[in-house]
Amino acid sequence: MILSQLSESLIATESTPEGFGAAAIVLIGAIAALVYTLAALIRSVGGNPPRPRPAWLEWATPVLAVMGMGVAGYLTYGEVQSASLVCGPIGNCNLVQSSSYAKLFGFLPTGLLGMIGYAAILLAWGLGRTRSAWLAKYAPLAVLGMTVFGTIFSIYLTYVELFVILAVCMWCLTSAVLMSILMVLSLQPALKALTEHSED
Repeated sequence: MILSQLSESLIATESTPEGFGAAAIVLIGAIAALVYTLAALIRSVGGNPPRPRPAWLEWATPVLAVMGMGVAGYLTYGEVQSASLVCGPIGNCNLVQSSSYAKLFGFLPTGLLGMIGYAAILLAWGLGRTRSAWLAKYAPLAVLGMTVFGTIFSIYLTYVELFVILAVCMWCLTSAVLMSILMVLSLQPALKALTEHSED
């Protein structure tokens, strides 16, 4: 019913919905980041060592995870309270939030799932910096796994916005960008952990 109403309004206005260009760029970028990450993982199986990276990038992960928690928390507030969100210059986030796709399995707000995911990434990153050799070895792999899942889920949600709901959520796009960057950032520590594990 919502889809048919949106289709009728699109036909009536004969215009591309606001924010579709930005959403398409985010979708393509997230897919490219995922392909890059998976290709790097496949290359690492052949024994290629990971490239070193600047030390300051180590702190980018917790900063981006906290930002992601803020974005997801705001979306959760909008979903749980049925509140009108500040959508900014791109898209119609309130239309996206009122769609059936805003809740997973019909009851779990996707924003809440995102907030839990970002918190888990932050926790795993922190555990990877403990003195435990086991945690230091496997925490980077957990972070990579969670960010890969988060990026795939973000790709799905962005696709739904573009081709099913026909509306774009600026906050959702922001989360997709943050998750994709987190995935790429988590690649080198995970490859390093894999290399060290294979040498043991």
